[in-house]
Amino acid sequence: MFYLIKDEFSSNIEMKLPSQNTMEPTKNTSIGKQIKYYRKLANLKQEDLSLKLGCSKDALQHIENRKMKLIDINLLKKIIKELDIEDKININDDYIKFLLNNPCKTIFKLRSDLGLSREEFSQILDVSITSVRRWELGNSNISRSKYEKLKNV
Repeated sequence: MFYLIKDEFSSNIEMKLPSQNTMEPTKNTSIGKQIKYYRKLANLKQEDLSLKLGCSKDALQHIENRKMKLIDINLLKKIIKELDIEDKININDDYIKFLLNNPCKTIFKLRSDLGLSREEFSQILDVSITSVRRWELGNSNISRSKYEKLKNV
């Protein structure tokens, strides 16, 4: 009787390994795809990682698929720390590098170096004065599209 049970159990057990079509990231791989790769390598589902981080599965999914217009930089830092990939991740996106390197100070310095008031600066970027103030104080992040405009100032 035990030999029948043994055969039944052994035929239903599968090993859960990362997908074979998941390729190791290169220097040109987006940060989202890198996060997805290392999450899968750690055998974590989006649901599991999002629960650990205290965020929605959708937020994680948007980062992995690069569908966010605004990046939650604190969430990104938490993901990198939780997956323990600080030394492995390659940030090849200028916008994300900008957000990780004190954007408040950079925006304020640029505006000051140009000798522009917040109002003048806001007109150049086609945003409200309040947006510029929030960026400089760190109360909100500049969007990718406004960052692209900022690079051309």
